[in-house]
Amino acid sequence: MSIEPPLRAAVERLDLSVRCCAEYFFGWTGIDGRAGVVPSGRRRLGVITLLCGSVIDSSRQTAMPAAIACELAFGSALIHDDVIDADLTRRGRPAVWSAFGMPAAILTGNALVGLAFAILVEAKPAVAAESSGRLARAVQEVNRGQMLDVEFERRADVTVEDYLDMVAAKSGAFVACGCALGALLAGAGAELVDGLAEFGNRLGLIWQLNNDLLGIWGDPTRTGKPALSDIKARKKTFPVISALSTAGPNRDRLRVFYGSGGQEAMQDDEATLAADLVERCGGLGRTQSEIEYQLDKAMHFLSELVPDRDSRTQLADLACFYAGSDR
Repeated sequence: MSIEPPLRAAVERLDLSVRCCAEYFFGWTGIDGRAGVVPSGRRRLGVITLLCGSVIDSSRQTAMPAAIACELAFGSALIHDDVIDADLTRRGRPAVWSAFGMPAAILTGNALVGLAFAILVEAKPAVAAESSGRLARAVQEVNRGQMLDVEFERRADVTVEDYLDMVAAKSGAFVACGCALGALLAGAGAELVDGLAEFGNRLGLIWQLNNDLLGIWGDPTRTGKPALSDIKARKKTFPVISALSTAGPNRDRLRVFYGSGGQEAMQDDEATLAADLVERCGGLGRTQSEIEYQLDKAMHFLSELVPDRDSRTQLADLACFYAGSDR
């Protein structure tokens, strides 16, 4: 079952002033408004939401409004995230704010999250309070995570534990919400809904940790981002924080890169050396180990909660894909 037609139908409900930006963000049009090409790897949150709904309803139809709502709310967060980080591109195309301006990007993001709540409340009135409450809490957690992320860029004392807390809010909250809402709208009981939310939280951590690897060691032709993009921007991602928490001359050299230059981007040769130092300090290996740890935890929830073999296999396969996608 494709999420694309109902997602398009939902976006068509928006006012024309923001609809063109939303259609561009979702890959349906170019900057000029002509037909675009949807980049690969999209709608992952919608897919996981539908899969969690299929644990109860194999048709996945009852979970579709949850999938649409989560994709809209997640899209809002991504549009705003590009504004916050001043990222010029997303998935190889100009970000919404760089294509249409910052006011249009902010207002489009606001419109998407408002539409997400409307669709969710309309879908199943009997659980509207719980479903909208879960989405509201997810939005609040994402905002908390965004604030921490911004704060961490100014701090020199960020620990691995601090970072994982931030990621659980910024990335885990929406995936946890999608997993829970897919099951909730399909008619699942409280234990399964809560358990799938825990699975989703782990999946969100895996998702972000993998993105942290891609931001340093990813193939630009597959990620759509410049090589060493996170290093050049001096972002304190999990591999960097892990490396900075070690001791020794390589750590000391790495600290020089992250303690100088202010907000200026590193030059190519500096970024190449910094990435090498991160790897020498164990940042790459520790990130890979953390991904495996979170994957084991996610699989544990599946084995405990999802008796249907096909559903469990599909969810497990998706988790494994997130753990090593696009590298």
